[in-house]
Amino acid sequence: MPALLRDRDEFVIGAAVLGTGLGVLNLAYTSDWGWILAVLMLPALIVRALWRSMPGWLLLSWVTIPTLVGDAAVVTQSAYLVVVTALAVVAAGRTRRLDTVVMMLCLVSPFLIWLLETNNWHRGIGAWLWFGGLLIGWGFGHVVGRQFALIDELERTRTRLAETAVTEDRQRIARDLHDLVGHSFSVVLLHLSGARMLLTSSPTEVAEAAAALRQAELVGRKGMDELRQALMLMHQGSSSLAPLDPDELEHLLGTYRDAGMRIDLDVAGDMEGVSAAPRIVLHDVLREALTNVAKHARSPEATIRIGVDRDRVDVRVESALGPGSGRAGSGMGLAGLEHRVAAIEGTFQARPDREHWVVQARLPRRLAGASA
Repeated sequence: MPALLRDRDEFVIGAAVLGTGLGVLNLAYTSDWGWILAVLMLPALIVRALWRSMPGWLLLSWVTIPTLVGDAAVVTQSAYLVVVTALAVVAAGRTRRLDTVVMMLCLVSPFLIWLLETNNWHRGIGAWLWFGGLLIGWGFGHVVGRQFALIDELERTRTRLAETAVTEDRQRIARDLHDLVGHSFSVVLLHLSGARMLLTSSPTEVAEAAAALRQAELVGRKGMDELRQALMLMHQGSSSLAPLDPDELEHLLGTYRDAGMRIDLDVAGDMEGVSAAPRIVLHDVLREALTNVAKHARSPEATIRIGVDRDRVDVRVESALGPGSGRAGSGMGLAGLEHRVAAIEGTFQARPDREHWVVQARLPRRLAGASA
């Protein structure tokens, strides 16, 4: 029975088997010409199983009218069992207004025979037993119909959750690729701009321009390697990045300094005690903030303040407010940073402050539950 309650078609097929068996029983207990009525009712539920769009009122009329005629003429005895099964099938389906009206008529049909006073069984407790059986069939069908509706809603919810998971995964991939590619090519553009300015202002400074171009090529190649690594990790199904190199912070700042950016760094506290996850997020914050400085700041200058105390790491990056700095917070990079910082229970802000654009983050020194 549990298997029959997971699918409407299986339920209807099961009801057809039961109803046909009850129809055969009805055929065995007929008298006189009642067998004609029994044969007429016999295929009703089988037709409903084959005809999926069969109206509910038609099925109920098919089995109820012969039952009323047979009981009124006292030539059938158990046909109402087929009506109970048919009522459960109709109640479990998607009923229309006409179906509901016919179901109500079925519920009161036993009392029509009772009023005719042609059947001694109905004049006693029979009409009430028939009514009770019909009521049980209607209630059971209604419960089954509610279960089918809940199953359909569950399937729709699972589909929406799957679509949401795919969307979030695409957004995560987009943020990761933005961080990898945006950082590298921002530095490349800085080097190319410096080389162009050298060649334009001082054609004799060919060596310095060539050095800047070589540096741009190296950074570009590294960016492509990082992109390939990220794509390979995604292809293998891994969502973790390689461990952060202890010298990665100095290397990160060095790439921007080599490209002509002036960076004032002040670190207060011991960075050695910061666990790996906050260090990775700190690296991401600095990389995105410096990339935005290269893109939007009025001048390529940035001030970085990092404070490490017993429980947290505070980082603040300030730069001169440029024409596009006020819109940087709406970009995909800063939005991704906010999610990453929140994921380790930190706080993040990116906002203008007087003549400066400020990126601030407060990170836990160690994740909850991590060992010292």
